[in-house]
Amino acid sequence: MIEARAPQITVVGLGPGDPALLTVGASQKLAAATAVYLRTTRHPTVQALELGERQHSFDYLYNTLPTVDEVYERIADTLVQIALGDPLHEVVYAVPGSPAIGEHSVLLLRERARTAGVSLSILPGISALEAAFVELGIDPIGDGLQTVDAPELAHLLEERPSVISQFLNPTLPILITGIWQHGLAASVKLFLMANYPPDWSVQLVRAGLGEAPTPVALENLDRGAPLDHLTTLYVPPLPLDEPGTHFYQLTHIVARLRGTGGCPWDREQTHDSIKRNMLEEAYEAVEALDSGDLHAFEEELGDVLMQVSLQSEIAHTDSDFDIGDVIRGLSAKLVRRHPHVFGDTEASSASEVLANWAQIKQEERADRGETRPSALDGVPTALPALARAQMISGRAAKTGFDWRDTAEVWQKVREDFSRLSRHIPTIA
Repeated sequence: MIEARAPQITVVGLGPGDPALLTVGASQKLAAATAVYLRTTRHPTVQALELGERQHSFDYLYNTLPTVDEVYERIADTLVQIALGDPLHEVVYAVPGSPAIGEHSVLLLRERARTAGVSLSILPGISALEAAFVELGIDPIGDGLQTVDAPELAHLLEERPSVISQFLNPTLPILITGIWQHGLAASVKLFLMANYPPDWSVQLVRAGLGEAPTPVALENLDRGAPLDHLTTLYVPPLPLDEPGTHFYQLTHIVARLRGTGGCPWDREQTHDSIKRNMLEEAYEAVEALDSGDLHAFEEELGDVLMQVSLQSEIAHTDSDFDIGDVIRGLSAKLVRRHPHVFGDTEASSASEVLANWAQIKQEERADRGETRPSALDGVPTALPALARAQMISGRAAKTGFDWRDTAEVWQKVREDFSRLSRHIPTIA
C-alpha cells in the first residue's frame, strides 16, 4: 500500500549563466526529476543539462499572454494543478539565477501552494547579483548597494513620475536587474536621468559568463547597447557633495556647512538668529508666484527648503530633533488628517474636508491636554498686521461674528458703543 503524502513542488535555481555555478543540490534534484518545468529555456545552463523529453517550458506563455504578471500567475497556477493531479511525483520547477531573489513567479507560487495545501521547497542558488559583485569588484554590504528590477522602475515612471527623483539614493551604488530589452532600457534611462547627468558612465554586466562589464554613457543606454535576459545594469554612485535632486544630497550638504571645517557663518547660527530669514524667504516665494515667474518661484522654494533644512540641522546639533523627525511628523499628520483618502471616512467636497480637518485638529489638541477657550487663540503674532487682522476676522466669522454689508457692521458698532457709554458716561 502506497502511503499518501502531500503534493510536492521543489523550486531550484539555474544560477547566473555558467553551468559550473549550478549548486550541487540543484544538480542532484534536476538529475533525479522525472519532469523539469522551466520558466524559460533562454539560459545557458538549460542546454548543458540535456534534459531531453523531461524538459517542459513555459516560454510559450510570453507570446500568448498580454503582460508578464499574467505569465507568472499562469505558471504558478499550472504548477499547483500539476502537483495536485499527480501527488506521487515531485514537481521540479527551475528558474534562472536563484529562486529567492527577484523571481516573482516563485512569490506567487508560495501563495498558491499554501492555499492549495501543496508542500513547497525552495533550493536557493547563486543569483546574477552575486556573480555581478565579483565581476564589478563591489561589496554590497560595505558599499550600501541598492537593487531594483527594471520593470518596477518602468511601472513607477508611468504611475508616479513625481517621486522618481526620490525613489533611489544616487549617492549609493545601484544594480538594476531585468533590463533585457531596449524598451525597458529607455524607461530606466529616463528614470535615472532625473538624478544623474546624461554622460554618467554606467556598466552592463552579463555576470557569471566570464565577460568584462561594458561601459556605456547613460544617455546611450537605449541606443544599441547589448541587452539580453542575462543583463544587469550597474550605476556607480554620485559623490556625496555632488549637487543633485535627491533630498539626501541636500541634507548632507547642509550638515557639511554646519559641521567641522564647514562654513563659519552657518556654524554660528541659532534658531533665533535666522528666524526672520524664514519669513523673508516665504514672502519672496509668494512674490515670485504672484509675478508669474515660475523659474523664480522654483528658486525661492529652494530657499524656503534651505531654511527648513538649516533649522532642522541646528536642532539636530542640539539633540532636539532632526529632519527625519520633521518629515515623519508631517507624514503622520497628512495621513491622520485625510481619513477620506487613507481611511474609511467619506468626504465629497472641499467644505467637508475642511470640516473634518478642523474636527481632527480639535481632537488632537484634546489628546495632548491642550485647551483653546478663545476662537482667536493660536493666531500667530509674527504675521504682518494686515494678514493677522484678516486671520482674526476669519476666525471671528466662523463663530457667527459676521455681517452681510457695511450697514449692518455700523449698526453693530453703534450698539456696542451705546453699551460701552452706559458703563463709562464720560465718553458719551
